[in-house]
Amino acid sequence: MRKYLGILFLFTLTLTLTSCEEDDQYDIESIFIDRAWTGDVGMNADYGEPLFSTFTFGWDGFGEEYQYYQLDGRLYEHFRFQWYWEDSSNRNLVLDYGRAGISYMDDVRIAGNRMYGTFYLSNDAVPFEFRLDME
Repeated sequence: MRKYLGILFLFTLTLTLTSCEEDDQYDIESIFIDRAWTGDVGMNADYGEPLFSTFTFGWDGFGEEYQYYQLDGRLYEHFRFQWYWEDSSNRNLVLDYGRAGISYMDDVRIAGNRMYGTFYLSNDAVPFEFRLDME
């Protein structure tokens, strides 16, 4: 009987932890969706000038990125993307820019008015630790 109770306990614990992970993603979504997040994700313009980006994420799974020159704040580029979680058990966001490629925001976490994580321009890109501030 104890063996079965132990198995039942482990099963219940697994279900509880799994449901918490999905809740965590919903909680973080409720913070970052429909807000603008601005900061440096390690991007440079064609001639090497540093850029900063402003991201917005919509409830519909689409978002926009505006890239600006760090020196004078002029607009450099504008992109639309589709965003989604890599899978339901982590905090890795996939940003699908269509023909422009796929980028990744891994280990996304929010503390106060700041979003933190690791940005990958593509699968084989060098990671960049980012910090975006909520506007």
